Amino acid sequence: MNSRLFLYSAFFFVTILLYDSYSYKDQTVTPLDDVTEPSYKTPPSAENSPELIENRKPDSDKTDIFTERDRTAKKISIDSDNLKVSIDLSDGSIVRAELKKFKESFGGDSNVVLIDSDSSGYRASSDVQLSNLNSPGGYTSEKEVYIADMYPFTVAIDSDNQKYTVTKKYTFYESSHLIKVENVVYNKSSNPIQARYYNTIERGEDTSSNVMLYTYTGAAFYDDENKFSKVSFDDIADSNLQLKTKSSWISMLEHYFFSAWISAKDSDQTIYTRNLSTSKTGSSYLVGSVSDYSVIPENSSKIFTSKLYVGPKTVSEISTISEGLDLTVDYGVLTFLAAPLFWVLDKLNLFLNNWGLALIMLTILIKLLFFKLSETSYKSMAKMKKLAPRMTALKERYADNRQKFSEELMKVYKQEKVNPLGGCLPILVQIPVFIALYWVIIESVEMRHAPFIGWIGDLSSKDPYYVLPVLMGVSMYIQQKLNPPPTDAMQQKIFLALPFIFTILFATFPSGLVLYWLVNNILSIAQQYVINKRLSV
Repeated sequence: MNSRLFLYSAFFFVTILLYDSYSYKDQTVTPLDDVTEPSYKTPPSAENSPELIENRKPDSDKTDIFTERDRTAKKISIDSDNLKVSIDLSDGSIVRAELKKFKESFGGDSNVVLIDSDSSGYRASSDVQLSNLNSPGGYTSEKEVYIADMYPFTVAIDSDNQKYTVTKKYTFYESSHLIKVENVVYNKSSNPIQARYYNTIERGEDTSSNVMLYTYTGAAFYDDENKFSKVSFDDIADSNLQLKTKSSWISMLEHYFFSAWISAKDSDQTIYTRNLSTSKTGSSYLVGSVSDYSVIPENSSKIFTSKLYVGPKTVSEISTISEGLDLTVDYGVLTFLAAPLFWVLDKLNLFLNNWGLALIMLTILIKLLFFKLSETSYKSMAKMKKLAPRMTALKERYADNRQKFSEELMKVYKQEKVNPLGGCLPILVQIPVFIALYWVIIESVEMRHAPFIGWIGDLSSKDPYYVLPVLMGVSMYIQQKLNPPPTDAMQQKIFLALPFIFTILFATFPSGLVLYWLVNNILSIAQQYVINKRLSV
């Protein structure tokens, strides 16, 4: 059995990766408690349960929500050190957000544009709704272009009404992707009014995902009871979500980047989703949160505050913003292993200032951690290799009697004190760690466009000259030669083809993954060679 260990382990490892990717894709939680079917065309009343809100034009309480938005509405732009955003003055929505420190492609000039209403229907809104009154809209601004010259930097826009005024304040912070949004409602009438605020994120489906390396694109939310939950676009299309929460945030995730509305801590919210897809506008999905109504007395004001994060899944930044926000860096079911692995990798990078070198050092540390397990495995394989001639002879002698062959083979194992599973089980124990590291490399935005050495300018992209995949294939072939060969002719052919198959497969993988596998193979070869030499003496 040990003679086929490498073959079985390799296939098993790939199978686990495929299964993990499949389960990762379907890892969504959709609480559907207390679902109601709201009316989209009439304003909510304070006496009834809250009606949920979609992005819509101001004063559109009696219009169809699927009416196409006014694309000619006036916009303003705000330029900070990390972000460049555009705000639609018709309703105050953020309709474009450019990440100034992240390029769309390696070596390119264009920055990543995460939010883009014009091209993908992606927009983020934070607004207020007044009971039995028209929604605020038609905001005015002092300038069309704002450039942050000191921080915190605040831009205000205003909407005036006969009964109330709404002032929206957008505050930007230095070296941050966080925007604080305040809706200040002033009641200038002689009667109390009731108001609530809501946050929504709307976007279409992502058509640019990599089939070979699946990563989640869709909605997600966090609350004290359910913790982190994903709601895929398919789930949104199937049914509406409505959930009462406290201390929550909602988000739209994609590979490396996301946007999220963080509600005020300990505030009552209702999280909900809606499918806005139509044959005219195409796929469009919304996740939102809405507060309960508050009474604003006459000649008084109330401030509704929330925060929008629009940027990369950088753990060092998002972990300080809100509880659970770092879970958007989704390592799947092995997060309990992947999170500490990334922590170590990040610390190594701080010391080495090179993610490739940090990855090599982490691979060495993992190899040292499992040194004894690997040693047990390689010793077992070395003993099996010494027994290979006897096993071949037994197979030839009992070619027509498989039962007798198995009995004699077990006698040999017993006489030589060899456990046929001794080489397999230690490697199987290590596979969850390998898979966890796989997702760390795939999910970490820190490694996106991170250079290593020479021709490897981006660890998140494939090797442009396929040097690492070829070296990895060669290392697999050398490792095979150190293992006991299969006795079956067909298995031998499959065994010999495996390095070529893996070379072709890994040619499409990020170079960081191939680097990890190559270094791990080299260390395994060195350890196995030393053990074989010792046992052959």
